[in-house]
Amino acid sequence: MVDLIAQTPLVDLLPISSNGCVLAECTPGYITSLGPFRGKEAELKTTLLAAHGLGLPADGRVSHKGGLRVLWAGRGQYFLCGDKAASKTLAKSAALTDQSDGWAVMTLTGKDAGDVLARLCPLDIRPSVFGRNRTARTEVAHMMAVLSVIPKGFEIMVMRSFAADAVHHIHAAMISVAGQNEL
Repeated sequence: MVDLIAQTPLVDLLPISSNGCVLAECTPGYITSLGPFRGKEAELKTTLLAAHGLGLPADGRVSHKGGLRVLWAGRGQYFLCGDKAASKTLAKSAALTDQSDGWAVMTLTGKDAGDVLARLCPLDIRPSVFGRNRTARTEVAHMMAVLSVIPKGFEIMVMRSFAADAVHHIHAAMISVAGQNEL
């Protein structure tokens, strides 16, 4: 009988570096989608605060405490990243879905990280516009993604099935930026 070994979606693809930029795999732990029931967002906010010590962030924002984060992931959707969700209490005010195996998560860091993403993403990601504790549901190289600001760069979440394509496109943009910097 064959022994199956669980692997992350980026195990053989990362890390990659080019001219000071590093694209590396990130393992965020559990990712639980929280979809507040109609009229229950305030209740979810209170329950989340009691269960995990975090409230729901404003649109386009991230709230965090230690290794636990709540990302705004689109209208009426949040991702609780880090620990397992307190399902029994949160399920009274929101639909919960374990998304842990459905996402490939990577970080892009370095002085040119913003220039690399500017080639792939339609957002204005300058620090003056898309700064600390910001997140957005957007596209990266025509793939749906959740993009968040982290210290020294960005966290990029794409659907697991897009992992290899995302790495390919981001790496090509890294090479392009490095080539332009040499001119």
